[in-house]
Amino acid sequence: LDKYQLLFEELDDLDSHLWILEPSLPARRCSIERRIALWEGGASMVIVLDPERPRGVPVLVRFMGVTLATMKAAASVAGKVANSNEKDVIDWRASFARFASDEAQLDSTSNKQSVENNSGRANHICMNNGRWSEGRSVRENLELWFGSSLPSPHTTEKSDYLVECGICYAHRLPAEDNAADSSESSEGPLPEEKCSNPSCNRHYHESCLFEWLHSLPTARVSFDRIFGSCPYCCESVSVKILNGGH
Repeated sequence: LDKYQLLFEELDDLDSHLWILEPSLPARRCSIERRIALWEGGASMVIVLDPERPRGVPVLVRFMGVTLATMKAAASVAGKVANSNEKDVIDWRASFARFASDEAQLDSTSNKQSVENNSGRANHICMNNGRWSEGRSVRENLELWFGSSLPSPHTTEKSDYLVECGICYAHRLPAEDNAADSSESSEGPLPEEKCSNPSCNRHYHESCLFEWLHSLPTARVSFDRIFGSCPYCCESVSVKILNGGH
């Protein structure tokens, strides 16, 4: 376990300072994935840490609920958008990709220079200002990229970042019956599907939306997805066809 002490410390730091939507805390030590709230309205990011390089760029980063509407709302709150022009809205996915890729490109050079320089870690951080650096914690890197502190249990309520399904009105579905026998978490899914209409932005569980669309006589199927109308705004929505669907 000593080998993974830094990994545990990074996970503990995330859990104690940020709103973790998944998994439920306290999490099992074998769980290295965290779903972190970004801003109100259901926007979040999923990261998976590298056990061998806990402070390195996560091996997986996935954004959820990040639409044009939520990006504009976040930018407006942060004072980064003076008007509603879409061109002024930050593309968070592209922004994070640049922030992380710069570290990967400069990793070997900056690491070598920081070791050779007598100022040590401080110099390493200075050279990588504005880029992902293993001289910082994962949380510090995320907040540097985000441009401000991420939502914290010390200053906000978790309910501000939880969303309910627009069909079943629940936040989390019950776990499947066979999940208890699995070595993975037995938690049920969150409402991860979202209407793309900025005026609607309703969230749905994947299974709930599938059942809704499957019941519509006007629904159509293309490849592995089923298409139909949003229950609230009638805009087109789609979801992957689940096992057993026709």
